[in-house]
Amino acid sequence: MKFLAIWLVLAAASGPALGAEAGFSVYALGGSGFNAGITPPAGTYVTPLVGYYAGSIDGTVTLGDVDLAAGADVGFFQSGVNFLYVPEFEVLGGTLGLSITPMIGHIDLEANVSVGGGPGINREVAGWGLGDTWIKAQVGWSEGTFFYTGYVQGLLPTGTYETGFFPSTGLNRPAIDVGGAFTWIEATSKIQLNAQAGFTFNFENPATDYQSGAEFHLDWAFGKDFGNGLTAGIVGYNYRQITPDTGDGAVLGDFMGRVDAVGVGGQYSTKLGETPSTFALRYYHEFNAERRWEGSSTLATATFAF
Repeated sequence: MKFLAIWLVLAAASGPALGAEAGFSVYALGGSGFNAGITPPAGTYVTPLVGYYAGSIDGTVTLGDVDLAAGADVGFFQSGVNFLYVPEFEVLGGTLGLSITPMIGHIDLEANVSVGGGPGINREVAGWGLGDTWIKAQVGWSEGTFFYTGYVQGLLPTGTYETGFFPSTGLNRPAIDVGGAFTWIEATSKIQLNAQAGFTFNFENPATDYQSGAEFHLDWAFGKDFGNGLTAGIVGYNYRQITPDTGDGAVLGDFMGRVDAVGVGGQYSTKLGETPSTFALRYYHEFNAERRWEGSSTLATATFAF
C-alpha cells in the first residue's frame, strides 16, 4: 500500500493434513493491496488496523499433543497499530522505511479434540491475548509511474501461546520474510497494477519441536483510480509451501499447504484537517486449498501521515 499496513491475518485451506504448524502462516496473506510498491515520502505514518478471519478444515490439525478432527472451525479477530518512519536521507538511491507492528487478538475454536489418538470430545475455547510482532525495513524507488520496493522483515514471537487446545493468539515461532513489491499506474486511464511477493523462512517452535517449511506468498491488486482520492478494484493472494515441515513435532509428515483467494477492495485518500489520511477496506474469499484452513477475511486500515 502507499501507506504501509501489515496484517497478521490467518490464511487457510482444507486437506488430509495441514502444512505449516497449526495450518497458519506467520505472514499476513492479503496484507498488501493498492499502491503496494510505493514507499511514502519522509515522515511518520500511524496505521490502526483491524481484521477478521473465519474458516474451517476438512482434515486433521495438530496443536502440540492435541489433534483437531475434520470439521473444526476458527474465528480470529486481530487489531493493532503499524508505526512507519521514513527518514529524510536515502539508502541505495531509494527511500528507506522502518516499521513495527504490535498486535492483539481474539480467537474462537470449535473442534472435536483428542489427545494421543484417544476418543474425541467436542469442545470450544475462546480468549484474548497479545499477537506476534513484525519489524520491517524497506527501500523504495520510482521511475515515472512505476514504483518498486524491496523489504526484509522479522517476526518476534511476542504473542500469547500455549500448546494444546488453548486460545493462543501467537504462533511461538520466529520467522524472517524477504521480498519485493511493485506498482504500475497507467498515466491516462489511471489503471493500477500491484503485486508483492516474498519468501518466509520459519524457525523451530521450541515448545513443540516443530519446524514449519519455507513458504512463498503473492498478494496482488488490479484497480482504477476514479479520482477524488478513490481507488477500487479486484484483489487476491496466492500461497504455496515450498519445503516440507520437519522436526519431532511434525507427526503428520512432510505435508505442504496451499491456498488461493480473490476479493474486492478499495481505498480513499483525503485530509482530516491538515492531516493526510488514507482509509482502506479489503475482503478475500479463499479457494483451491490443501492442508490448510479455508475461509474468508475482511481487513480495514486508517493511515495518518505526520
